[in-house]
Amino acid sequence: MDLFKQKISSTISVSNAEMQQILSTFKCTVVKRGEKLIKENTICNQYYFLEEGLLRFVYHTKDIEETSWVIFEGNFFTEMVSLKSKKPTIMSLEALEPSVVLSISEANMEALCEKVKSFEKYLRLTWEENLYQLLQMKLLQQFTSAKERYEMLIKDKRFSQRIPQKYLASILGITPYSLSRLRNQKN
Repeated sequence: MDLFKQKISSTISVSNAEMQQILSTFKCTVVKRGEKLIKENTICNQYYFLEEGLLRFVYHTKDIEETSWVIFEGNFFTEMVSLKSKKPTIMSLEALEPSVVLSISEANMEALCEKVKSFEKYLRLTWEENLYQLLQMKLLQQFTSAKERYEMLIKDKRFSQRIPQKYLASILGITPYSLSRLRNQKN
C-alpha cells in the first residue's frame, strides 16, 4: 500500500491516525495476468486503486471486444456507469500484468468519507484528474488524426513499452495494420 499512501500524502494533508484509518478500510487483492477483476454482465460496487501492475478496460459489444483504456499503477478508478446505475456492465477489466489492486465497497467508501473528511478532497481531486484525462482523450479522438493521437500517446513510454500493439491500436481507434504503418513511418 506504499504507492497509495504516497499518492494520498502528496495530494492531501492527513494525520497518521487518519492514514491508518484510510488504509485499513481497503482490501488488497492480487490479480494474475489474464484474470478479470471486473467481469462482463456483473454489477460493479467497488472503487479501486492500482498499487502495482497494468489493467485494461475491455468493452464487449455484439461479438467484438475493444480495449478502450488501460490503467497504470497509481490510479484510482471504477467502472462508473455500472457503479452509479446499479446495472450490469458491458465491460470487463483484465490484468495485462500480474497486479496488486486495493478495493473498497461503495458503502465503505461513504463511511470512510464521513470519518475522514479530508479523504473526500483526495477523491474530488482524483476524479477531476481522471475526468481531465478522459476529456483530453475524447478531444484527441475527435479532432486529431490517428498519427497525431499515436504521437501523443507514445510520449508516455509506458504505452509503447508495456501495452501489446493490438490493444494500443484499439485504444487509438485504428486497426493493428494501421498502427504498424504509423510505427514504420516513425522509424
